[in-house]
Amino acid sequence: MDLSSEAIRSDVADTAPLNRREIADLLPEVPDWSLVDGRLHARFACKGFGDAVAFLNEVAGFAARENHFPDISIHEGRLVDVAWYTYAIGGLSRNDFVMAARLSGQLRSRQGADL
Repeated sequence: MDLSSEAIRSDVADTAPLNRREIADLLPEVPDWSLVDGRLHARFACKGFGDAVAFLNEVAGFAARENHFPDISIHEGRLVDVAWYTYAIGGLSRNDFVMAARLSGQLRSRQGADL
């Protein structure tokens, strides 16, 4: 099953974080993302600050719809970093990978940001 089509689990707080093997198995399914400091991370380059803010808001709305939120920041006025991590379990959950896959799929057709 494609990660992006999986449902987000609401009971993730009752699960253990993914182990190294599980993370290594899932990383190839989200090729635009990498593991940075224990978080699933991607950087998006926007045309300028206004586009970066609009993109940040788009990601925030996307996350709110699923009630699973990333860390988001703007650097150098046009670079947006997005990092998925499940604080409730102190590590990565399958939800983080599902959300990364969905965001990547949604953004492939977006013109303002490039993976």
